[in-house]
Amino acid sequence: MTRPAPIHQVVQVTARPEFVLEVRFTNGEKGYLQLAKHLSLTGYFAPLAQRAFFQQVFVDHGTLCWPNNIDLDPVVVHAWTVGEPIELAEAVPT
Repeated sequence: MTRPAPIHQVVQVTARPEFVLEVRFTNGEKGYLQLAKHLSLTGYFAPLAQRAFFQQVFVDHGTLCWPNNIDLDPVVVHAWTVGEPIELAEAVPT
């Protein structure tokens, strides 16, 4: 039986110009994440397109968060930041 990959949680985040986040993880890795490359900043994520709101990013229990309950999964954030592929689960028909 294979072990699941460890979850590298966020320990520090800094909002940079041009809607870029500098992110550091529990395993010591760090990198830069431009959310607009991965997310459509519309609908639920529309507030992130406003500079003042974007800069309110904070870390809560290893997760990137913003006011209004916007958060991003640390597994996804790590993959996007370090350029690892993400395997998404398939939807199960109901």
